[in-house]
Amino acid sequence: MSVNIVMIQKEFMSERKYQGLTANSLQAYVNFFKVWNPWLAQEGLERIDQLNGRNSKAFLFHCIEEKKNKPKTVNTKLKLMRAFANWMVEEQLLEEPFTKGAKMVREEDSPKILVDKDLKDVLRHLRRQHRREHSFSARRNYTLIVFLAGTGMRLSELCSLKWNDIDYESSLIMIKTSKSRKTQSVPLSDQLKEEMLDYQEWLQSQLGKLPPSVFTTKEGATLKPDSVQNVFKRLRTSVGIEGYFSPHTLRNYFIKGVLKNGLNLREAQLLARHSKIDVTRKYIGYFAHELKESLDEANPLRDLL
Repeated sequence: MSVNIVMIQKEFMSERKYQGLTANSLQAYVNFFKVWNPWLAQEGLERIDQLNGRNSKAFLFHCIEEKKNKPKTVNTKLKLMRAFANWMVEEQLLEEPFTKGAKMVREEDSPKILVDKDLKDVLRHLRRQHRREHSFSARRNYTLIVFLAGTGMRLSELCSLKWNDIDYESSLIMIKTSKSRKTQSVPLSDQLKEEMLDYQEWLQSQLGKLPPSVFTTKEGATLKPDSVQNVFKRLRTSVGIEGYFSPHTLRNYFIKGVLKNGLNLREAQLLARHSKIDVTRKYIGYFAHELKESLDEANPLRDLL
């Protein structure tokens, strides 16, 4: 069937909008097509009947070799391709998905967890920078990092957070834009509550009024995910961190911390808002070597032998 690929993409996106996909999910397709379409043009692929498993795998290989995409990024692209291919089969535009035969790339299972010393070094760096330069970004970034480490929230949730989502009286943070697309809540510890109240008062004094969003630019505009990612990249370079340091590593840091400090798997799962407990269970194996030190201190055999 001689149907233009780019034209059918527009129909696909309209269908997805009608189905009520989140803005983040829709943007993921937009970003994917921006990468895929130039490659298709370069290969002379214009019609949907030209798509097949062979050139699907060739595109993924291009992403690995030329774009230097990590396995997780490549697998995300394949998932988006499969959704598009399956939709065309449902619409009877193709007899079978053009992604047939394309397989996921093996990913590393171990969660990337931030080292305690690196986190302390970053917070010390930001405190010093704010003290010396009275830097708006240093003060904001300090609270942003403490907030992520103390709640385990995802980057998209952080950037969508409004001040009226924080209930100080009930010590709860309401998450209206979550991965599961349901309204969820995260407990607010007493220590983090004090930090947020102090930050809120400081932010209001800096901007003259309290902006709707919790984390903003110095002009009061909502901080975007890309901007937060850039904050972490700059800090990683400034502090000289050689290991992992990103918003997601702070989520992993939080989960590891609550497990290490005594919460059971089910409690940690609820705090992390993992849909499956197996995801939470991975963290135990990852820091099992650290538990050796705790065992040496709390070993019941110490007083027997």
